[in-house]
Amino acid sequence: MFKRHAAGAACALLLGQALLAPGAGAIVTINDEIELEGFVNFQNILREPEFKTTELVMQRNTAQIEGKYYFLKDSTAFGRFNTGRLEEATLTVVGRGVYDSIYDIRGSYHDSFENGDDHPGEAEFKLREAFVDLLLPPISLRIGRQQVVWGETDNFRALDVINPLDLTWHWSWESWEDIRVPLWMVRGVYDIGKFGPFDESFVEAVWIPWDVQRNQVSTDPRRPWALNGTGLREVANSAIVGGQLLDLDLRVNDGSPGRRFENAQGGVRFKAIWQDIEFSLNYFNGFNTDTRARFLTDRSGVFGNTFRAEVETVNPRYHLVGLTANYSEERYTQAVFRMESVFTTGVPVTIAPGAPMDVDPEQDQFEEARRSVVMLAVDRPTWIKSLNSQRTFFLSSQVFWRRYLDYSKFYRGIPGVFEANLGGQAFPGRFVSVNNDRLDRDEFVITFAASTSYGDAGLLQPRFVFALDPRSTGAYNQLAVDYLLSNHVMLRFQQNLFWRVCGSSIGPWQLGDLWGPSGNNSRHESVFSLIYQF
Repeated sequence: MFKRHAAGAACALLLGQALLAPGAGAIVTINDEIELEGFVNFQNILREPEFKTTELVMQRNTAQIEGKYYFLKDSTAFGRFNTGRLEEATLTVVGRGVYDSIYDIRGSYHDSFENGDDHPGEAEFKLREAFVDLLLPPISLRIGRQQVVWGETDNFRALDVINPLDLTWHWSWESWEDIRVPLWMVRGVYDIGKFGPFDESFVEAVWIPWDVQRNQVSTDPRRPWALNGTGLREVANSAIVGGQLLDLDLRVNDGSPGRRFENAQGGVRFKAIWQDIEFSLNYFNGFNTDTRARFLTDRSGVFGNTFRAEVETVNPRYHLVGLTANYSEERYTQAVFRMESVFTTGVPVTIAPGAPMDVDPEQDQFEEARRSVVMLAVDRPTWIKSLNSQRTFFLSSQVFWRRYLDYSKFYRGIPGVFEANLGGQAFPGRFVSVNNDRLDRDEFVITFAASTSYGDAGLLQPRFVFALDPRSTGAYNQLAVDYLLSNHVMLRFQQNLFWRVCGSSIGPWQLGDLWGPSGNNSRHESVFSLIYQF
């Protein structure tokens, strides 16, 4: 209760600061040294399973404020102290408060959390980012809690893996900037400039001394966007062992690397322009943010009518090598061509039970794999005068190819929970975990996006997004439109559609094949947002 009230008060405070901001300009300036900007987002989501019913699953109120303090300008700190070659320095702080009232509005949601359980995602107040920028030409440093973005991809991540993601409240259907988990790190850039055949070249180094975190995923079936695999929204309470239905006692040990200096992560990239081709060479060494579990076989077994399974979570250390490039071809196609290629070791993979020793030597249903990703994309502003006689459409298409280099048919993806069935007999109230989701050696996804604007000032901004996994035949559609009521206020409507061909397999990209099955598990949704920005 205290957390809810504290976060609610924080939201109210930030909202008050935003609404009291002057109407002119997008940034509030105080004494030429302090800048404030931010937003308030009132987001409501209606879920429409198979478009047969409608239920409110989110009423999330978010307030974020960013403050920037220019405490050192023109080699003078605080207007008094000469700092020599240190020319500029700023302090940036980003705070966010959230209150999701759905757990209070809907009695069924509220009542599902008994014994005073916290409502995960209902309320939070976090210091998202806090860092100092230092300019000491030709070197610039950013020290503190921050996000680092590498790569050329949109909507899917290949090289952009330094910061983990918070997928607990709306999976990956929000802006990456809003759901990345900022980390405490040091980022340095050495501006080289002209270097041999290269122009505008620089070297960037990233060091994360101790802040090791994982992707945040909720498997709690009481949550609207919990990851429950392909089965029921239940928790497994039974296991079938040797043809017997037993109670399940599952114990999960946290094997995360932990926030220690010996678990430091880091990387470097070189970026430049060569003959009109902008490219980068990238390397990063860290801990995989995807979590898998390995069975502790010496601590698992049958005890009476109970199967006791003890597992430990694993986030392996990995090496990543990547290459990106983009080229603007103005003469023939007037298009921008983008490419990203990544090779990664230490990819955690679940192994099917009973796999041979050459695939799973420890028989713990876990291994580390090597994987490559290649992305090719084309972007182009295009006149489609029959649809918009005043402005062009921005068209963008991407093709991703992900391949396991040491593939095994025993690799498994996402498990599901199903009603226990033994010898054709169903056991109501008894649920078992099953993983028949076999990974493919080669995985593909194709995306297409289009956006434009209408009106004298471009106040109406529609967009269309389509993503298809051709092997699993799962697809995701987004139909959205933003309407700018003023320089500060925007209305947004967005329809998310998740499609899955009946009987198709579950693909690795978690598109419509996971979120669009038949029945009440279908998660089509309408999103209504009122956003105030300053």
